[in-house]
Amino acid sequence: MDDQFIEYEPLIELHNAGDRVLLRSILDAEKITYFIQGEYAAPYLFHALPMRVMVRKDQAEDARMILKDMQRPLF
Repeated sequence: MDDQFIEYEPLIELHNAGDRVLLRSILDAEKITYFIQGEYAAPYLFHALPMRVMVRKDQAEDARMILKDMQRPLF
C-alpha cells in the first residue's frame, strides 16, 4: 500500500445541491480526483456553510479549463 501524501486545492465553493450534482458528474466524466468538503453538513445547516470542491493540485488547472467552457457559471 502506497501512503503518499496527495495535495488538494480549492476549486470552487457551492451553496446549491443541484450545482454539486452537476459538478460531480463533470469531474467524474473527466476523471478528475476531488472531494467535496462539507457536502454532508452544509444541507443541514441551511446553507450557512459552503461546500468546497477540492481537487488534486496537479489536476486543478485542467479542472478550471473544463469548467470555464460551461454555459451556466457556477460562481
